[in-house]
Amino acid sequence: MAQLIRLLLACSLAVFAAQADAETWPIRPIKLIAPTGPGAATDVMARLLAEGAGRGLPQPIIVEDMPGASGILAHQFVARAAPDGYTFLFSNTSGMAINLISFKQLPYDPARDFAPVATVCSLAPQMLSVNAELRVGSLNEFIRYANENRGRLSIAFDTTAGAAAFAAKLLNKRLDLGLIEVPYRSAAQMTQDVASGVIPVMISSPTAARAVVDAGKVHRIAVTSNKRFPGLPDLPSLGESVPGLVMNGWFGVVAPTGTPPDIIARLNRAIGDYLQRPEIQQRLIALGLATEGAGTPESTARFLMEERERWRAVAKELDIEPQ
Repeated sequence: MAQLIRLLLACSLAVFAAQADAETWPIRPIKLIAPTGPGAATDVMARLLAEGAGRGLPQPIIVEDMPGASGILAHQFVARAAPDGYTFLFSNTSGMAINLISFKQLPYDPARDFAPVATVCSLAPQMLSVNAELRVGSLNEFIRYANENRGRLSIAFDTTAGAAAFAAKLLNKRLDLGLIEVPYRSAAQMTQDVASGVIPVMISSPTAARAVVDAGKVHRIAVTSNKRFPGLPDLPSLGESVPGLVMNGWFGVVAPTGTPPDIIARLNRAIGDYLQRPEIQQRLIALGLATEGAGTPESTARFLMEERERWRAVAKELDIEPQ
């Protein structure tokens, strides 16, 4: 009996301590790990979020870049961090879904090792565009041109952009276009090659192609999401013409499993308040991103689960084996 009483007392004290921590949190700066280097889209978005959401908390959110190994280093670090509410991860499509189908072994489990906090950007599409001299003005015209030039038309994609390679491969297979796939390791080099006509077609982010589009050297065809991008409302989505052909990126915040739910809820509210601001939504659109708000930790968990399943289906369709 005495042992049982001590056990119950210990449990009660643990619950009280967790509640007290949540009420006083944060008492020191919060670390937000970004799985890319400075200047990358993930890093830029993480810093915007840290600055804005941090204003709603008594302590700042400090971004720490941890690039390398397709984001694996950063995800492993946060998965093993103390679940005390002072280390969070600004994750993305690659870290939470694509790595699962790309690598046979990961030193972290996206479902087991992280507690979802908030969805940040749920719409980060890629874009199909062509060299302006190709004189292809719509998706139907592009499909017709590709079929007429089967085996002779090349499509470029940036292998560092996560969803871009899969978007190009899925487009090629679903529409049976016979495109020659040309991988790049630099978005800047790729866009210049397409602008100059070295490669006639590319899949890129809207922002990566903006300069060459504005210069009239490249023409937009469609975005790869299931709905139109708010920043380009006149540009159709692939999903409008080809149901199910969707290749969309996203960003979210997660914590190490075991982080107190009250702390997670408080950070979720701070992120949600920040994302509701119209000027922030417009700034995101300028970066080629769109948000529907932070959601809840529960809705974020469902979203991440659905995305993992969707990417597994993509890998199966494309016969992609993890390396």
